[in-house]
Amino acid sequence: MTIYETILNGRPLQVPYIDVHGHFGPWPETVIPHSLDSERVIAEMDRYGCDMVWMTASNPGYSGDISEKNDFVFDFAERYPDRIIPYCVLSANTPERNVAELRRCLDRGRCIGVKMHVYRQPEYTMRSDFLQPVFEILSEHGLVYMNHGYPNLPDLEWALQRYPDLVFLGGHFGPDYYRPVLDYPNFYDCTCAAQSYNCVDREVRQHRDSEKLLVGSDFSLFQLGFGVGMIAYTEMPEADKEAILGRNALTLLERTRWFERGMVRK
Repeated sequence: MTIYETILNGRPLQVPYIDVHGHFGPWPETVIPHSLDSERVIAEMDRYGCDMVWMTASNPGYSGDISEKNDFVFDFAERYPDRIIPYCVLSANTPERNVAELRRCLDRGRCIGVKMHVYRQPEYTMRSDFLQPVFEILSEHGLVYMNHGYPNLPDLEWALQRYPDLVFLGGHFGPDYYRPVLDYPNFYDCTCAAQSYNCVDREVRQHRDSEKLLVGSDFSLFQLGFGVGMIAYTEMPEADKEAILGRNALTLLERTRWFERGMVRK
């Protein structure tokens, strides 16, 4: 069956499916009763056929102690090491702690990289001094840096040029905004929060850039359908759907030191 037919029939996807923007842990600003229910998360992944989620802490970097937040995710990943791959959360509120916290997270096991947010923090850009040692470590390990948003595109472009071995990932769908940097081989965009009708389909059909997009859903704050639906229910070619759902993420995983193809079952 096609991806559309599989989802329409309520069956797990049979193509590699990797969601690159998830959250796990308590949210002080909203009520998610199942925020620490790891078995519920895995069960939903199984229903959709989701092989792997790149998971970050809830309200990352702007509420609570970053080490405690990270440990919620890394503890989860220890129980399901091939299904949950953590980001390390860092914060502009505690720049003096970031390098040590990143090294601590890397010592805990598999880690896809760093996720940072922008809410309730001092303003920063990709040129900020405290981020440069973070970028150097991520570059050395072939990892990813994801931000909720990049408000200063010239500084992002500067970082893309300075750190060609580091992949920068937009946390939320914004190809029109990111158009000036999409030609850089180390920049990718995430489909998370692509809320305009058919916007992912239009982007792929107009610009043929499915190789720069990765599916994300803010799971488990929201359910997985928030991410896969905007791919499955389009008329884009099947190869483009497969690229966004998993193949592009596999390309990034293969850059790391720890990834083995057998980790993804399909």
